[in-house]
Order: sequence, then C-alpha cells, then structure tokens
Amino acid sequence: MAMNYGGIMYFPLNVSFFEDTPIELVEAKYGLAGVGVVMKLLCKLHKEKGYYLMWDKEQCTLFAHKAGIAEEVMEKIIGILTEKRFFEPKYYKEQGVLTSENIQKMWWEATKRRKRDFASLPYLMESCKAGEGNAAQITGNSEQSTERQEQNIERQGQSSANRMLNEENCMQPVDIFTENADNSEQSKVKETKAEIEGRSPGENSFLTPPEYAYNKQTHNYDGLMFTLQQMRITNPEEANAILRLSDYGRLRGYVWQVIHGTRWSEVAAKGKYLIAALVKERKKRAAG
Repeated sequence: MAMNYGGIMYFPLNVSFFEDTPIELVEAKYGLAGVGVVMKLLCKLHKEKGYYLMWDKEQCTLFAHKAGIAEEVMEKIIGILTEKRFFEPKYYKEQGVLTSENIQKMWWEATKRRKRDFASLPYLMESCKAGEGNAAQITGNSEQSTERQEQNIERQGQSSANRMLNEENCMQPVDIFTENADNSEQSKVKETKAEIEGRSPGENSFLTPPEYAYNKQTHNYDGLMFTLQQMRITNPEEANAILRLSDYGRLRGYVWQVIHGTRWSEVAAKGKYLIAALVKERKKRAAG
C-alpha cells in the first residue's frame, strides 16, 4: 500500500540563492527581513506538503502575522516571486498554489525511495511525473539477494575494519554529522542519477525502508541517508547493510555513536568500517 505523505524535514539551498533575481529584488525592497520571510515560506512549504503550498487571502494574513510583517508587504513579496517565476505564475493565478519545477524536482529526489501513488498527488508537473518509472527500478531488489550481499560485505568489513576499531579512532569528535540532521536548516541529500540509473532490478539497488522508519520520533532515516551520501558511502550493498544493522537510522542507536565518534579522515574504507563496527556491537550485545 502506498504511503500518503507530503512534507520533508530539510531541503537543499543553492549557494547562489541570494543572487537569484527574485531574491535580490525582495532584498532591495524589503531588506534581509524580506529574504527571511522567503526562507520561512520555503520552510513552511517543504514541511507541510513537500512540493507545494496553498495560498489565499486567509493564508497570507496568518503567515504575515506570524512573520511579523504587514499583510500588504507579504502580498507584494508573493507578487515579486511569482512575477519573476520563483514560483510558477500559472499555478498561482489559476489554482492558488505556490510551487515550481525546481521545488518539485527536489521533492522527487528527496522522496523517490518511498512508495507513492501519483494519481493521488495534486499539482504535480509533468516533469516530476516523468520520474515515476525510475522508482520501481530503484526499489525492486529481492530480499534473499540483498541478505547474501550484506553477509559478504560484513565478512569483508570485519577483517579489514577491525584493525581501525581502536580507541583513538572511535573517540575523536566530528561536527559534520548529526543524529538529528533533519532538524537543521541544512539541506537535503541529492543522489546523482549516475548512482541510481542503469542498475538492473534486483541488483545493486537500495532497500525500500519500512513505514516505521519514517516516524521522526523514533528514526532519522533521511538523516542517515544524507550522512552516508556525505561520507560517499554510495555502494548499495554497503548502504543496505548499514541500513539493516542500524534499523534504518533508529535514534540513539549505536550507528550515531560511531558516526559522531570516528575520525573519518583517517578511515579509507568508510562503509566497511561502519559495517564492522555495527556487527561488532551486535555480537557484543548478543553475547551480553
């Protein structure tokens, strides 16, 4: 059964965001406070629906009040953003929806491993719907094949990474990874198409996480995937083994201790190292 979901917990921000013409115009007229309003608007859009936001007179009034600006100013900011195509003018004028092709493509990248029913999702642009066919290819691996691959990875990782599992390596703090990465204003992992496309179904594909992994109270699946991407652990066999061993990024799990406590600059085979650490901890708990 397809999941009914919308919002995402973080999104990417292009380094040239503040140099885009719509944003520069907002800043020129309303200062950094105006830019802050745009950021607040984007956060609301991504958090609530993920790829669009319904916008009418009432929504404008409420949002302006929360943002601490005059309603007239809010209307003018929206006018600039739609006129300069930061948001798609047609969707706004005809349906009262704030969205854009870039926003929808980013949302697709952020959620493409999740099952979805496109027929039930409103306001999708054709360019986003075109990606539907790729999803089945990404998530179509067999359980038996995956388990065999993970066992091989674990055996390889145990022997090579045990040499690095010492107190010096495991207790050095790092700042670029966080168990609660979802709560930052940083943004979202984008896997390149080259890493996904071209893989045959059932081989070298990422596991589809169970629905409980999307419970933000108990798991940070998206944050874990983002962290693996940042660490360049993109081999599906290694990533799948880590997902299983960490129970898909369960909060307060051992995987976060290893991520936070390892001096990764001194670790060459990061995927095998992380797998070996998780396997070692599992055996330790089983023995205890």
